[in-house]
Amino acid sequence: MARPVTYSIVDCADGRFAVVVVAASGATYRRGELYTLAEAESCVEDLRVALACCGVALARREDGGGLPLTRDGAGPCG
Repeated sequence: MARPVTYSIVDCADGRFAVVVVAASGATYRRGELYTLAEAESCVEDLRVALACCGVALARREDGGGLPLTRDGAGPCG
């Protein structure tokens, strides 16, 4: 079975939200500039459905701090 992919919803300083996803390989992906928590949660649910089609579980990362930088060197909020 594939290792789970983890995610965190980050509350950014500008009042917007970002979803940060860390793959089992350690690769980090970010979807930022989400205006509401509901929009961020919807983004997570869409990702959960897509990953389930591939047999991969999506799990919430409990420690939101210490998230790695994305490939372009940006932090969780860009």
